[in-house]
Order: sequence, then C-alpha cells, then structure tokens
Amino acid sequence: MNNVNKVTVKIQGVEYPMVGDKPAHEMIKVASYVDQEMTKVVESNPKLSTVMAGIVTAINITDQLFECDNYSSELAKENDDLRRRVDQTDEGLKLEIKKLQLQLDSRDKEITEKVSKIESLNKLIEEKNKALEAKEAEIDNLSISTEGSQSEVENYKSEIEDLEMLLKGAEERAKIAESLSSEFQNKAYKLQLKYTELENELKYLRAMR
Repeated sequence: MNNVNKVTVKIQGVEYPMVGDKPAHEMIKVASYVDQEMTKVVESNPKLSTVMAGIVTAINITDQLFECDNYSSELAKENDDLRRRVDQTDEGLKLEIKKLQLQLDSRDKEITEKVSKIESLNKLIEEKNKALEAKEAEIDNLSISTEGSQSEVENYKSEIEDLEMLLKGAEERAKIAESLSSEFQNKAYKLQLKYTELENELKYLRAMR
C-alpha cells in the first residue's frame, strides 16, 4: 500500500492542506504552478473573484494539458513513422549488402579463373620456350655436323617459326588475361568499399534506434 503524504501549500496567500501518495516536494511543485497561473489570471483580470479566477486558471491549465497531450501524441506518431522508415531502410540495406556480396563472390570466382588461365598460359609459354631452345640447339648441331642435310635444317627452321608464332599468341593471350584480371580486381575493390559503407550505415541506423 502506498504511503499517504500530507503537506500544506499556499495559493494566492491562502493555505490549503494537500494529501496524496506522491512525494511532498512534487505536490508543493504542483501547487506552486497553480499559484503562478492563478496570479497571471488575477493580474490580467483584477476584478475577478477568487472563485472565478480559480475557474479560469483551471480552464487554462486544462487547455495546456490538452495541448501537451496532443503534442505527445504527435511525437509518438512521428516516432512510429521514424521507426518504420528505419526498419524499411534496414531491410533495403540488407538486400543491397546481400546483392553486393553475391557480386563480390562472382568477381572472386572470375578472378580465380583468370589467374588460373594466366598460370596455364605462362606454363605453356615456358614449355614453348624450352622446345624452341631445343630446336635451336639441334640446328646449331646440324650446322656444325657434316652429316646434317639442308632439308633437315629447313624443316627445323619451319618448326621453330611455328613455335615462335605459338609462343607469340600465348604471350598475347597472357597479357589479355592479366589485363582482365586487373580490371576484375579493381571492380571487386570498389564493390568491397561500397559493401563496407553500407555495413557502416546499417550499424549507424541500428544505433539510432
């Protein structure tokens, strides 16, 4: 059971007993506010009786109460609208982040494939270089040897030319693959930055709730 407090308050110079379950200092504060409002009424209408001044004061305070109640309702509505917008923004950011994550995964896969292709091309270039060096060594040996025939030399030269063409094509494909890989890495980096910005924005919105 709540304790009942009793205090004596003064309104317009008249003392009144005030009883309630609120702390004494709160009841004194309420009475002081009523006294101030009633003083304003009396000062603006000196001819009013104490009863009439009390009625006008009660009307004014009630009007203030209604205004505060309406303002409180508007604030509650604005708060609900803000929460709803935050929730909608939250969901939108989640979808955007998910979309970016899928794009990043796709870019990572493409980069991995390009790197693998570059490694294969580099390996092919290395093999062609070795084959070319071997053929050149054979030609050198044939040029020195008296047993080698001119037709064999020509055949080897033709093979070397073919190998050189294959080597050149492989090097060009490797350059293209490296260029594409660099491009994909740049796009992936930009996507990662956007992903981080959206994550930070989402954290900020959640902290504001």
